[in-house]
Amino acid sequence: MTHLANGAWNWASTIHTIMLREVRCRFAGDPLGYAWTFLVPLLWIGTLMFFFTLLGRSPAIPVDTPAFIATGFVPYVLFRYTITSMSRVASTHRHLVHFGGVRMSDLLFAAALLEVLNTIIIFALIWVLITAIFGPTPIHSPLEFINGLLLTAIFGTAVGRFAAILGMVSETAKRIVPVLLRPMFWISGIFFTAPELPSTLLPYLQWNPLLHTIEITRSGVFLDYTSAFANMGVPLGMSSVFLTASYVLQSAYRRSRDGLELT
Repeated sequence: MTHLANGAWNWASTIHTIMLREVRCRFAGDPLGYAWTFLVPLLWIGTLMFFFTLLGRSPAIPVDTPAFIATGFVPYVLFRYTITSMSRVASTHRHLVHFGGVRMSDLLFAAALLEVLNTIIIFALIWVLITAIFGPTPIHSPLEFINGLLLTAIFGTAVGRFAAILGMVSETAKRIVPVLLRPMFWISGIFFTAPELPSTLLPYLQWNPLLHTIEITRSGVFLDYTSAFANMGVPLGMSSVFLTASYVLQSAYRRSRDGLELT
């Protein structure tokens, strides 16, 4: 038991060190530094609110526009930032695997965990601002809300791991992945709910895991909204596919180039 506890403590210390290194390196030399991690989502939500007002659009459900946008945008930020962070860590900190006790899996897990913590802070900041400016918006079902974010984190981590390993194998793939992910901003329910979708598009977009996790997140926040569309099986199933593909790819290319870096 002592040996197991020491091993767990050493692993946790390794993850903590990697996270601190990423925090210090991400915006090194910038006066605002790591604050950009939290400022950018706030600016994005402010911009989206401006366009909603400009276009005279309001949510299809009886909730405040800022809260509606936030419950769609925060899961998207978690998904996208997780993939970006895991790919960046695999590239910029890959030399750490040459030191004893550090594996590529540790780097990727630390990056994913850091983004989960960042997202919690981002959501807290946004909700405090919404409460201060527009009045309180209580979270109807905290467990369902947490479930939505957890499913998003799992899916983002699975895709992020696949993208990170793929990027180490192919520089071309590393550049293509962000381009392929860009449409997710428009088709994942940040600006709309699933019932608003045309019946011709629904059979295709129902395979978008992020749309399901955002629907679950909104169902947890808003008392007057329960999504009949959301299905936990879609994000969990797609996460399994991407995780399996990442391990197969990692195993296939482990001995190519510097095999240690794909351990």
